[in-house]
Amino acid sequence: MASIDPKYSIGIAEMDAQHARWIQYIDEFRATASGHLLEPAGVDAALHTLEQLLNYTRMHFASEERFIETHHYPDLEAHRHAHRELEAEVVKLLDEIRSHKTRTAPLKLNLFVTVWLMQHIMQEDDKYARFILGRSPPG
Repeated sequence: MASIDPKYSIGIAEMDAQHARWIQYIDEFRATASGHLLEPAGVDAALHTLEQLLNYTRMHFASEERFIETHHYPDLEAHRHAHRELEAEVVKLLDEIRSHKTRTAPLKLNLFVTVWLMQHIMQEDDKYARFILGRSPPG
């Protein structure tokens, strides 16, 4: 199983492994799409990789939501809402690439993922991990 950069670890092995795989899919999309969306083969490769990312995203979110539900996390609904927002953004990028509406999708995804995903893991996922593991928040 893939390992995650320690700075993104929330201390729950199953979720850390899923986050590591998620980041691998994102890196694969970046590598596939970077500079190749002007070529039909590049578009096809980027679409395929982004579809894999979306499928994995949905699986991870469902798994994470089941996990935190079993631990009676009080902010579960807010966490679910944040997941639906991310899914919608990934679907939007996928649609933009499919319809050739944008050549900036890789840049958008890169910025979006860097800001949202890392913030989500380091803040939102860390909140449920602290709740489940019984750790106090810093401060």
